[in-house]
Amino acid sequence: MPIEIVADFNQDNLRLYKRGLGIIFNEEIDDTLRKKVKRILSDQEQKKIAVVGTPGETEERVACEKAILYDVGFSDLVYIQPTIALASYFGYPFTEQVPVMAVVIGDSATDLAIILGEKILYSGILDVGVDSCVEAIKDLVAEKYQVEISYETAHGIFNDVASLLKNDTRFVKFPEFILKAEQVREVIYPLYAQIIGAINHLLPQASAEVMRQILNTGVVFGGPGAKIRGLSEAVYWSLQLQTMIAVDENNATLIGAGSLLEQSQLFLNLTHNA
Repeated sequence: MPIEIVADFNQDNLRLYKRGLGIIFNEEIDDTLRKKVKRILSDQEQKKIAVVGTPGETEERVACEKAILYDVGFSDLVYIQPTIALASYFGYPFTEQVPVMAVVIGDSATDLAIILGEKILYSGILDVGVDSCVEAIKDLVAEKYQVEISYETAHGIFNDVASLLKNDTRFVKFPEFILKAEQVREVIYPLYAQIIGAINHLLPQASAEVMRQILNTGVVFGGPGAKIRGLSEAVYWSLQLQTMIAVDENNATLIGAGSLLEQSQLFLNLTHNA
């Protein structure tokens, strides 16, 4: 039976993705969880589920997650990497034997994989993510303005003005300083260059045929770090690869061009809000 449902534990919530539809369930984990899930999933759909694993996840946490899902009614659990979950979120049918490269730029790390069917052919993890950018912004402000800012403030700056584009004119103003997007770019671009370099390093590990198809279809990006301005341009300038980037995971709004958007047999219901 192909995997149709993917589960992700997001803080205190259980989030469910359905192949081709994206997020179908996002509710707090409580005593009524089983009833809530029963309302949206048939008995057949609850037979097999993939669970998003986290690099370095402890045995205790895995056991807790399994207990919750078994209690809800799922009977056959398969742990997968975030990259496969991303492909499932985009509606990728695991039975289709077409390779997909997925890159999840998370908070603490970036997860990369080339996926074929239900298998990860090639994968890698890079110790660079949004947190790296936030720390770089904190260091920038401390060095240039002799002002110590909190993680939350630096994270807000990242969300407001972080960009990989040279001509971005945005800025943020604080009582002690004004920070321009171009200043932020100087400290975060090298970090994103590492991610692009990791993609470039992973591609040659694939067979010639898989690499040819990836070069044709492009790269799927997800995670909080994928929303930065200019990512598509930076990837294309460096690798000549088209990109598809999730902007809003709740309604599958996408930006980016490339043949991925044209292949309805691979990615379903993705462009309704694009």
